[in-house]
Amino acid sequence: MGCYQDLENSEISILKENDRQIMATFLFKKSLEFFKGHFPGNPILPGIFQIEMVKYILEKSLNTPLSLQSVKKTKFSNLIHPDTIVKVEIIINRVEKTFVDIKAIVRIKNVIAGKINLNLTKQNIK
Repeated sequence: MGCYQDLENSEISILKENDRQIMATFLFKKSLEFFKGHFPGNPILPGIFQIEMVKYILEKSLNTPLSLQSVKKTKFSNLIHPDTIVKVEIIINRVEKTFVDIKAIVRIKNVIAGKINLNLTKQNIK
């Protein structure tokens, strides 16, 4: 099972959406594939998966496939363990016909676990 399938099999809720802000929550079960190797005996949510989580939320909210153009800046400051509610706030700084610039804040129990700034490219633009 791949990263995208693990996201689809996780509990997700998009709580608030407007033109510039998206709020979502995730709950990742310990049985998901990415926890098996990261790390045995002390599973944590990998940083790359947190980036994919943000991309996934944007794709669902914007109803368009996206590809990662660049990771401008990331800072992972707290570990995220399985069966923990993860809150994600995405602020859309700029959106154009083929381009999206965002900042995301990942929280667990109202404590910042990560900050992620991304540039993404919209796919299948006609």
